[in-house]
Amino acid sequence: MTSVWAVLAVILAGAGYLLGLRRGRSAEAALRTQIDERSERVALLEHEVLRLSSLDLVTGLHSQEHFQQFLENEWRRASRERQAVSVIMIELDHFGAFLEGHGKPDGDAYLKSVAGVLKPLIHRPSDVLANYGGPGKFGVVLGGTDNRGAMILADRLRLSVAGLKLRNPTATTGNSLTASLGVASAVPDREAAWQDIELIAAAERALSRAKEAGRNVVSADTTHLAK
Repeated sequence: MTSVWAVLAVILAGAGYLLGLRRGRSAEAALRTQIDERSERVALLEHEVLRLSSLDLVTGLHSQEHFQQFLENEWRRASRERQAVSVIMIELDHFGAFLEGHGKPDGDAYLKSVAGVLKPLIHRPSDVLANYGGPGKFGVVLGGTDNRGAMILADRLRLSVAGLKLRNPTATTGNSLTASLGVASAVPDREAAWQDIELIAAAERALSRAKEAGRNVVSADTTHLAK
């Protein structure tokens, strides 16, 4: 009988060991799952921090550096897929004079209001709206968009700024804040020397013509027009 009880004790001890081993492995697997989930959350948080670090505190818009990197990526994609890409340059009319007369707090309030009406119009993953240059200057990248589509959007952006009816006594075209816009479009060609940086320059030339035409207008550069 003693031997029987001894054997039974050994069996029970072995069963307990196996049960404990299974529980240990189960706990280890659960711990690994928790670690993986936390690592994923940390990675997402890091990505969000990086994204937010490129945003302007006043307008909530991306930086000029982000704009340039985004355009480079869209240019390469458009080159592969033989699609058009457009750039819109925006400048608030006489905004520098407004800042000199009214100061930064009022200027920031205006910039925040302007960003608030522009952002809802530029919402596709292939588009970006960013600060570009000094205060009151913005840049837009429109992936997969030809000149006609860019011009239509540019005029909607212009009307949105004018629709705010923000008082600007320094304006020469009225007493409210307006914007001038320049548009340039192209279908990138891998074999052509024309590059994305030239698309920016073309949009800036168009913006200069818009200001020369009296401001509060949209002008297009057709040097490398994407129809």
